[in-house]
Amino acid sequence: MSSAEGSEAVNAGATGLPGAGPAQTDAAPARPVAPAQAPAPSVDDQRRLYGIMLWSFFTLFPLTAMFIVTAVLTDSAAVVVYILQCLVAVTVQAFSIYAMRQVLRDDVFRFPYGAGKLEDFAAFLCGVLYIPSGLYMIYDASGRLVHPHDVGYLLGMVPVAVETVRQVTLYLLIVRLSRRTQAPSPLLRSYLLDYRVGSLTDLGVLVAFALGWLLVSSGRPGLGDRVDPAIALAVAVYMLWVGVWLVRHNFRSLMDLPLPEAEQLRVLKALAEHYAEYEDIGCVYTRKSGSRQFVEIELAFPAGRTLAEIEATSARIEESLAAGEPGLRFRVVPVVAAAG
Repeated sequence: MSSAEGSEAVNAGATGLPGAGPAQTDAAPARPVAPAQAPAPSVDDQRRLYGIMLWSFFTLFPLTAMFIVTAVLTDSAAVVVYILQCLVAVTVQAFSIYAMRQVLRDDVFRFPYGAGKLEDFAAFLCGVLYIPSGLYMIYDASGRLVHPHDVGYLLGMVPVAVETVRQVTLYLLIVRLSRRTQAPSPLLRSYLLDYRVGSLTDLGVLVAFALGWLLVSSGRPGLGDRVDPAIALAVAVYMLWVGVWLVRHNFRSLMDLPLPEAEQLRVLKALAEHYAEYEDIGCVYTRKSGSRQFVEIELAFPAGRTLAEIEATSARIEESLAAGEPGLRFRVVPVVAAAG
């Protein structure tokens, strides 16, 4: 919703594309002031994370092939779960790498508020793929618990051991990077948690496989052969829970909603406090994406106003808004009247 004849109105949403600026006006706009950002990791740290992501992504391909061959030879349901997780990881990490490339390029024209939407979509996609995979494995593992199959535990431990070494190595690299980064990004924190959980899960599966092998070797195949579907069932339930959580959380993050009424009134109050510093108000755009809030304002300035003065006005309005909502993303789109 745009303002009419200089009235102070707040748009109850964003423009068509996420992060897109407001529609052009007849006056020629000056260079926009960059949006306020929280402290960000250095470019070197981002490039190191990107390198770790690439290493993780490309090692998935030989690992997936190893799991497929092992699943055929051992008839292990737990190994099948690993195959599904690898396939999901390949898809999701491809989107994550693309998002990281946009961050490194610092493309403020295509992504004026960063590439967070791409990260949210990657996590949402992961949840969408986890849910059917988890449901299928719950069904398959439940049937194997009732009618157990002969499982080759020793051979099955080989790719799981390789995956454990891979996960622990990635986890240590991410820990090292996070300790040297002053402001870890959400993507870095998510990888840290993912590799930590993955390492513990792989170690648990190795121990369970060893237990199953010992039970079968000691003459208890009825009990030993049920260890494998029990592992698969536990991991599948966890996949389903994580999938539902990711879909719910990131669906809200992908939705662009207007700020609550109280926040819109606070925007109007901040504009009123600094009304003497500009001539007129064009459009005021607000949106809430997940836990993030964005405010974008068109302000008209006289022809003689310098860019430094416009930036100072923007900083003062931002300070007024940030007092009640730390981390709010704010941008002024200045509209400077042509010199007559």
